[in-house]
Amino acid sequence: MGIEEIFKALACRWRVEILKEIAQKDLCMCELEAMKHLDPSTLSRHISVLKKAGLVDVIREGKRKRLILKDPRILELIELAERIAEGRE
Repeated sequence: MGIEEIFKALACRWRVEILKEIAQKDLCMCELEAMKHLDPSTLSRHISVLKKAGLVDVIREGKRKRLILKDPRILELIELAERIAEGRE
């Protein structure tokens, strides 16, 4: 994992939303599909980018795939970027 992969992962609003959702609680992919109205292949591509960046883990539980945020500090980076984008200090 490198800094490029992290910023690539954060460059998409869907992936940022996914990170925020799983920061609240671990979710299975089927729950995220329903919440975000994404088809399974689209969600899978987003999760793949997040995994490559080292931001999430996917845990298999039978047929379910549970998503876990690996490092909650990423939320601080997201919040800082949002504040910068909005012109706040």
